[in-house]
Amino acid sequence: MKALRNPVAIVTLLALQACSISTQPSSQPSPTAPAASLDKPASITPQTFIMRGEIVLGHEVRTITPCGSQQQYWLELPNDRFQQAMSLVQRPYEPMYGEVIGHLETGLTDGFVADYAARFVVDSINLITAENPKRCQQDTKPTRAFGTEPFWSMSFEGNQLAFQKMGEEKQLLELSSSRIESDRRRYQFDRGSLELNQRSCSDGMSDSLYGWSATLEIDDGQYQGCATLSNQDGTQDWTGYYQASSTKSSDFSISLQLKPDHTATTSYSYNNGESDSVERGYWQQLNPEQIQVVMTHHQQQPLLSERLFSRQGEQLTATKEKVGNVIYPIADGGVTLFKSASEQAQTNKQESPNQIPSSAEFNPKVDKALRNYFTSTETDPTGTRYRWLSYDLNGDGNKELITQLDWCGSGGCTLLIFENHQNSWRFNSRITLVSTPLNLGVNRSEGWQDMVFFVSGGGAVPNQHIVKFDGQQYPLNPSTAPIASYDEISQIQLFSDGLTPHQQGITL
Repeated sequence: MKALRNPVAIVTLLALQACSISTQPSSQPSPTAPAASLDKPASITPQTFIMRGEIVLGHEVRTITPCGSQQQYWLELPNDRFQQAMSLVQRPYEPMYGEVIGHLETGLTDGFVADYAARFVVDSINLITAENPKRCQQDTKPTRAFGTEPFWSMSFEGNQLAFQKMGEEKQLLELSSSRIESDRRRYQFDRGSLELNQRSCSDGMSDSLYGWSATLEIDDGQYQGCATLSNQDGTQDWTGYYQASSTKSSDFSISLQLKPDHTATTSYSYNNGESDSVERGYWQQLNPEQIQVVMTHHQQQPLLSERLFSRQGEQLTATKEKVGNVIYPIADGGVTLFKSASEQAQTNKQESPNQIPSSAEFNPKVDKALRNYFTSTETDPTGTRYRWLSYDLNGDGNKELITQLDWCGSGGCTLLIFENHQNSWRFNSRITLVSTPLNLGVNRSEGWQDMVFFVSGGGAVPNQHIVKFDGQQYPLNPSTAPIASYDEISQIQLFSDGLTPHQQGITL
């Protein structure tokens, strides 16, 4: 097996339980890892972390979309694990749910991976399953072992192990000791022991691949099965919105947003009326006190810059920046950012299940769908800007693609809807006079969700209009649709961020 890239990972990944477990104390103090530095590339070793999300595998696409996100990363799997995962589905590109442990690296300049801002390089698999690809809706889980013939399971509940056989009462067992290694874990209790070993495992009854095998000895019986470790990302305490409280230069202010999907956005706001300058990329933990923030795009143009931030309380500080292969000192002794509780609360509010924000992140699958549409309509898309999101409109469990273009008039802009057909997007509907945010309707027509558009401008009387699917597509002009009553409007809001392609969009 591949060794973990950072010893700290053993603490956060291999020791994650429902809570911490006591082991024999060490007589020696734990050594403090030296701080990473841009001047010493060998010191920059990302800590592995677990990423949960939707996995799609095929010849041209190998991606993971983190739970609750629309960001896609190229998924770099060892070939044997790729083949094992492909055997779980009937055909390529079928979505699966996955939990993989690894780290992020920048994309490559050629091949299919060149379209992606970053690669998630897999060190090990916790779980990949085709049985229920919608597991992102489930809560995170502690370490768990299970098996068949007979059906049994064992999970952690505090400092106890909960053992249960099908049809019998749950038994709580006091944990007396544990030994945790990178590829092996052993737990001892009064009536026996549980041992987990890192190797591919299948229970033989589901289309699932597990990363650990399990052997349970209890009383006079022995049970064989598979296991999964806790699927909680132990680095999430970095997430939030950080900003400069004051700067020596009054010309601009800086903010940094670190999201749970490991995307990062740096914004520069200018006081002279210029539009914001925005850089996008990713972040990951190097050690408990440092993170690596890599920017891969500036205003949608390719960029490669890197900063290492050190943490003191709620404060992040970086003193140098690496652009390409050149390291520069940051002016005025560096940049110091402070975590904003109010801004983070607002971010969490926007990411509630009923609030679906749009994205200005480049996605090769979205780009392909749009270019296919423009080719079919013999339209030159050069210079067109757009924002996009994905949402299941027809209730089949697969998300449609909805894009807002910067083709706008006094009444609104143009919306394109692409149906998810066999895991690829094909054009379905074009709707004009669209203003965002927009709400979905409570009801469905011909199996598709009704949509509610606020129409104004162009001489129209301002009002909410409900647009219904006619069995083939949505109608072009919402101003001719019936006026929506209050009871017909749901709480689900698409393009909830209110951003337009003019403000911040991807350029074709």
